[in-house]
Amino acid sequence: MARACHYRASDIHIEPIETGVRCRFRIDGVLVAHTALPNYRKLNVAREALCAHIKVQAGMDIAQQRMPQDGHLTYATDGAHTWDCRVSSLPTVEGEKLVIRLLGQTTSDHHLGDLGYTPSQLHDLENALDAPNGLILMTGPTGCGKTISLYSCLARLNQTSVNICTVEDPVEMPITGVQHLQINEKAGLTFPVALRAFLRQDPDVIMVGEIRDDLTANISIQAAQTGHLVLSTLHTKDAPAALIRLIHMGVPAIQVLSAVRLVTAQRLLRKLCAHCKKQVSTRGTQSASWFIPVGCPRCVNGYQGRIGIFQILPMSEQLGASLLAHASVTELAQQAAASGIQTLKQSGQRLVDAGITSVEELRRNVDV
Repeated sequence: MARACHYRASDIHIEPIETGVRCRFRIDGVLVAHTALPNYRKLNVAREALCAHIKVQAGMDIAQQRMPQDGHLTYATDGAHTWDCRVSSLPTVEGEKLVIRLLGQTTSDHHLGDLGYTPSQLHDLENALDAPNGLILMTGPTGCGKTISLYSCLARLNQTSVNICTVEDPVEMPITGVQHLQINEKAGLTFPVALRAFLRQDPDVIMVGEIRDDLTANISIQAAQTGHLVLSTLHTKDAPAALIRLIHMGVPAIQVLSAVRLVTAQRLLRKLCAHCKKQVSTRGTQSASWFIPVGCPRCVNGYQGRIGIFQILPMSEQLGASLLAHASVTELAQQAAASGIQTLKQSGQRLVDAGITSVEELRRNVDV
């Protein structure tokens, strides 16, 4: 745990394999081997004891090894920094696998201005956050940083005069002053049930962890139309696709037009290590030069840390007219580009040209 925190890992994988036990860290979005133990009987017993110890700390049932379980625990490093850890167990053919997600206990270190937005993108996002109502959507695949962006927005909105409620599965990073509600489907506490309850709690801001179904989508849209600022996420490729996804989920185009204020798409790119990156020329000219990873004791395979790239799409009359005219995702994307909206590829290329990341890292995360 201490070593994972030292390397800024987001996840620890403790997994049985045919030849023994393997431990891997996910560092800057990439799994890196940490250690492996051969499959001797004593070490297998040690693995079982380790799994049982972690499950006890996480409030899980150690006697249950045939069904997946979830739990959480708190870990404090020597530097007195506290980590809120989410633990997941999974029964596999070789034995029980554990994944520990390391989450900072607060978002005090996360500010919108530090996430990688350009000044114009940050201006558009803050304008949407300052609005009294409407829907702000953040899109992208799992692990692209949507949660950090959402919580950074909540931290900016968090004031004594603002009633903020969140419904999540699970609650990732509790914020003092924000009312967090965790989904419990076994008990009947689903996203739609929680949203209806929130609307009776006089909220100003509602954060929905994810819009997963038609009912959640429609309630979120209705809340955004009735005087609430609603923040949520969708799994789509880019910002224009999110608008079409809402329509496919049964939300009328006219309601999408009236409720949505802004859509963002994002990815996280690894940053090149400042101590060992190497400049190379392209096309035989020194004017067109990029940097490539090398690797040194201060980094992991030539990279250190990550930075976001974003596509910010404010709702406009032109986009609304296209939606009402049943435009396709491609047509919306072309219209957004014509109006000056930066694509994810263009946002990433800016970082490549500045020597912050590599071409390979951009290609790994964005279709180019």
